[in-house]
Amino acid sequence: DIRRELCGALGILDPKEGVAQRATFIVDPDNVIRFVSVNDLSIGRNPQEVLRVLNALQTGELTPCNWHPGQAVLKPVV
Repeated sequence: DIRRELCGALGILDPKEGVAQRATFIVDPDNVIRFVSVNDLSIGRNPQEVLRVLNALQTGELTPCNWHPGQAVLKPVV
């Protein structure tokens, strides 16, 4: 993104530094953004959290806060 068009369109261009902030996007097969994590330039990312969210999305179920693979999912009452 040499011209900074994509990071500008995604809203992750750091105006002071002129570079993209650290960002992770999970996009589904229909090109819908399902998860976004944007960190300040001075903060590292958490790959385990991204994998946890990806696993939760792949269940196709409703997952509770802090859910991890192998744990029960939520079943809504209808």
